[in-house]
Amino acid sequence: MLIPFDAETGTVKAAVKVLIGLCRPPETLRQGESSIDLRTRQKEHTRKQKELALELNAEMEVPAVMALSRNGINFVISGRADLLAGDETVYEVKTAHPVPEKPAVLHKLQLLYYCQALKAEQGVLVYTDPDSQESAEFPLDMEEETRLWDEFLEDVSLFVKDEWRRHRELEEDLGNFTFPFSKIRSGQQEIIDRVRNNSIKRGELLIQAPTGTGKTAAVLTGAIPPAVNSWHILFFLTAKNTQKQILAETMERIIDNGFHFRTIIISSRENSCPMDFENCNPEECPCAEQFGKRIRESGVVKKLTERILITPELIMEKAVDAQVCPFELSLFVSQRCDLVACDYNYVFDPGIQLKRFFADDSTAARCVLLVDEAANLPERVRGIWSPELRTSWMEKTWMYARGNRRMQNLLRPWRKLLQAYAPDPWPHREREVKLPEDMKLPTIDRRRWQKVIAPASDTPKETTLLCRSITGFSRVSERLDERFHLLAEKDGNDTLIRWFCTDPSIFITEEQVRCSSISCFSATLEPVKHFADELGLTDEHTSDAVGWPFPKENLKVWIDAGVNTCYRYRKEQTRKILDRLKGVRKKTPGTWMVFFPSFAWMEQIVLAAGNSDLELIFQKREMTTQEREEFRNLINQGDHLVLAVAGGLFAEGVDLSIPDLRGCFIAGPSLPSLSLKQELLKERYHETGRDGFLHAFAIPGINRVIQAAGRLIRNEHQKADLILLGERFIRQPYIDHLPEHWFPLRVIRNGKVFLSNR
Repeated sequence: MLIPFDAETGTVKAAVKVLIGLCRPPETLRQGESSIDLRTRQKEHTRKQKELALELNAEMEVPAVMALSRNGINFVISGRADLLAGDETVYEVKTAHPVPEKPAVLHKLQLLYYCQALKAEQGVLVYTDPDSQESAEFPLDMEEETRLWDEFLEDVSLFVKDEWRRHRELEEDLGNFTFPFSKIRSGQQEIIDRVRNNSIKRGELLIQAPTGTGKTAAVLTGAIPPAVNSWHILFFLTAKNTQKQILAETMERIIDNGFHFRTIIISSRENSCPMDFENCNPEECPCAEQFGKRIRESGVVKKLTERILITPELIMEKAVDAQVCPFELSLFVSQRCDLVACDYNYVFDPGIQLKRFFADDSTAARCVLLVDEAANLPERVRGIWSPELRTSWMEKTWMYARGNRRMQNLLRPWRKLLQAYAPDPWPHREREVKLPEDMKLPTIDRRRWQKVIAPASDTPKETTLLCRSITGFSRVSERLDERFHLLAEKDGNDTLIRWFCTDPSIFITEEQVRCSSISCFSATLEPVKHFADELGLTDEHTSDAVGWPFPKENLKVWIDAGVNTCYRYRKEQTRKILDRLKGVRKKTPGTWMVFFPSFAWMEQIVLAAGNSDLELIFQKREMTTQEREEFRNLINQGDHLVLAVAGGLFAEGVDLSIPDLRGCFIAGPSLPSLSLKQELLKERYHETGRDGFLHAFAIPGINRVIQAAGRLIRNEHQKADLILLGERFIRQPYIDHLPEHWFPLRVIRNGKVFLSNR
């Protein structure tokens, strides 16, 4: 549960704001505080608070603690009142734009609590507009409004009582809680024990296990019992919808076995929307108005929590029936769940972080993080802290602002910046250039951007992206140091300016250390020191590597040393590669996958293949969701030569079920392309005493190879051949980072086969 509960004494200890948010959804999703950025709110709140303190001779930030009982539940509630005037009147200050005509129920509940805790006779809600600094006061009718507080106490006490009952049932059922499958694979028990111990000691764990080990089932089996015992909430973080599906299937098994661990799977706001709006705009969305009232009257929360596995499809169905926003409904219901499955961003992106759980240290401390495919998390967080401004976004927004002088005045300095440093035509020989370190960027007034470019139904998507990026630039400006570099870049027909973050680890650390524990797992987490540093783990972390769970003879690994995959030799190697593909298809019919380090090289092979009889299908650039699904279905039909990009969606992002998969080729060690960004990463590693090439190029490249090879063996019955093209695989530093179960390697050179160990 999100709030601390002492089962021996039946006592809840919680901040009043958290307690109210647990049982009272916002009345509306429109306007009010939520439309004002945090910094603006804080600034205006402080200004008005100090103004009233002087005017009323009032005490500021008065601690308030109150103990009470209701329905057999004891409460110790805490908070800080904004102002106490003469021991008689409590003033609570809220920011809003515009000033509302009547106070919000959530704010009234908060003020009522302060009045009772401080034994004040009167309470006044003060709303202040940060734009106009206009304000309005709403004195509470204490006799009338006390009923509101009593209703709330009744609801929250019954909620806690029901959760206590449910939790006791989970504790009783722990004795029968077992692994959800009939057989435990090799390595799974080790994962279970490691995750369980890490959760108990509230530590940091890094665990590597090959693809096919069954990491999801093992991690959940290890994490659930300690979470029940401590009444903590599990967060299963993943970037893949396929992984959410695997989690759902695993939890279905656990639930069917009689262990009712309530689980919710949260989709993105965009994928949760039942409306046809291009942009999410609460001001025009009918699902945003009367949000709290519709939730209460429809009983939708009860309908959802009667189900143990709450899927996006179920949320959509019930939200549409209740005429409320599915995404916001899922966030509200998530507070009543034992396990929340969602994207990394909902923990690590400050713009969309789930504030209900992570805004306050006391609630964050009740969360356990389980990070799936953790090797991908640093790059995701790097992206969050590397915002970009595109010329195409600016020009589309400039056209949209035609006739709007205020909007054009806001855009003009940024448009001039793009015209000066990211012009079209592109004047540089290189695709990326580093901009001067002392370059001055236009100042950003976030509130002004919010006011002038407010979202509307006709707002172009490019304008929304531009405003989001401006917020990102503002966020970076508050944390600017040697990790950040300002770049200009040519990207196809577009040009852009971006901040590039070379070390996002501190931003991961700042969030994960506030949580109860973190367990990071992936098929590619070696070398351990590299990934521990990238993930911002402290020196107290523990790590483990689980061995290959299947018979070693099921996978044969070959090195074709007769192909030179170095960049400058690729064109002349095309015929060799095609001959090898034709040969293996003729000798061993069925599906073969071929992974290339880039689209450019893959497309070169496709072009050279022409109208051959290879029955070749290949991944295309920037495929739509429908195109990806169609390509996946085509692969799963079998009997194809499938060309794809290592590190891309079909190398690690989706689960394939190919009936006749014989093996795969991987062309070269899949090093990241040479670029200014990779060179900056290389420099950063050098500056911190590490081998720049190893950490910026070799390790990411080999990890892509291992991920792609993971498509081959998913159970003990499958057998396949892995053919690595290029002699570099048996050279340093690459050979040192190949998995142990791939050895001995079968090296093909001049028509002969040699065995090679490390």
